[in-house]
Amino acid sequence: METPMERAVSALQDLTRRDILYRFYANPAARTAAEVAESAGIHRSVAFDHLERLVALGYLQTERRRGFPGKPAKLYRLAQGPITVSHPPRQFGLLAQHLATAVEEFGPAGRAASRRAGKALARSLDPAPVPDMRPAACLRPLEALGGRYELGRGGELSAGNCLFREACDAAQVVCEFHAGLLEGLLEPAGLTQPKGGAVSFAPGRPMRTPASAVLGHAAAAALLPLLGAG
Repeated sequence: METPMERAVSALQDLTRRDILYRFYANPAARTAAEVAESAGIHRSVAFDHLERLVALGYLQTERRRGFPGKPAKLYRLAQGPITVSHPPRQFGLLAQHLATAVEEFGPAGRAASRRAGKALARSLDPAPVPDMRPAACLRPLEALGGRYELGRGGELSAGNCLFREACDAAQVVCEFHAGLLEGLLEPAGLTQPKGGAVSFAPGRPMRTPASAVLGHAAAAALLPLLGAG
């Protein structure tokens, strides 16, 4: 059996295969080999070979699209979360899940502590904020870590990639931490809500994909109203 390190190397060492896998992480919607080939600019047979290899490695899974005339189309979709490799092996995600679950047992006090911890992390990421009042500028420290945020027309901030997704079995605790982190980055620019000055997270649609943002319990989109943004 291949180790996680060997599986990751097999998935990523070929540039075309890597590009295909990254496209699934960017947009986890199920798609056919023909659709993958078209988006990647390669021949269908080449796409098929790479897709089947990614299935064998455990990164993708297959299903059949039914309800249309003819043979049901074979679809590919993500089968697991992000690629994480370390040597010697480490299980930081597992640790985070269990610590978040332990904090959740303390109820409101635990969630409040989680939010304070998020704000403390924000101060350490950006101890001397630049005098730029735009939300995009305030969130650069998180974007440098891989976070993706989008400002909507109604002054709402949508998270496209939750940096803490794998610990979200204890969603309320993790969401409080994430909200506190955003609050700590946005407060110096006066961009948090006027009532109480706190960022709030709201449940969105039921979570559908491993790459979905989770800032509210079982949310696929997290909305954070901002003062003066839009």
